[in-house]
Amino acid sequence: MFSQITKFGFSTLILTMLAFSTASAKENSVQSIDLNTTSGEMVHINISKNGFLFDKYKGKAVLLDFFGPMCPPCLLEIPHLIEMQKENKDKLQIIGVQVQMQMTDDELKDFMKNKGINYPVVNLNNAWDLVAFIRANTGWGGQIPYMLVFDKKGDLRKQFIGMTPNRKILKYIK
Repeated sequence: MFSQITKFGFSTLILTMLAFSTASAKENSVQSIDLNTTSGEMVHINISKNGFLFDKYKGKAVLLDFFGPMCPPCLLEIPHLIEMQKENKDKLQIIGVQVQMQMTDDELKDFMKNKGINYPVVNLNNAWDLVAFIRANTGWGGQIPYMLVFDKKGDLRKQFIGMTPNRKILKYIK
C-alpha cells in the first residue's frame, strides 16, 4: 500500500507525464492512434476533422469512457454502462479507458471479470497517446469519469464529465 507521500509523488509524476504528453500532442500532427485492449484486440482510430473513425466499429456509435478502478462515481457507473452495452450492442460500442493508476493487464482483467464488464477496456499503459491527444484537443483536465460520444459517422457529439444517466447519453447515439 502506498503511503500518502508516495501517492502524492506518483500522482505528481502522472500529471507531469500527462502535461508533457499534451504538449507533444499539440506539436505533432497525430493522424491515427492504435489502442491495444486487455483482451489483445487492436482498436485503430483514424482522427478526422470532426472526431474519430473507429475501423473496427463502422456503423456504430462509440462511447469512450475514461475511468478509474478506485473512483467511486466510476464504479457506480459501470453497471449502467454494462446494461447500455447489452441493450444497444447493434448500434453502440463502449470502450473503457482505465486512466487512474498503473495496473498490469492481468490486474485489469481481474477487475473487469469481477465487475462483469462486457466491453473492451484499454489499460493506462496502452493509452498514453490517446490521453495526450484528448487532453490537448478537448481541454479535459483528467477528471473521471469522463466520456466522449461519437456518432456512427465518427463525429464527436458530446462530452460528459461525472456520472451521467444512460438516457442522457443515448440521446447522442444515432
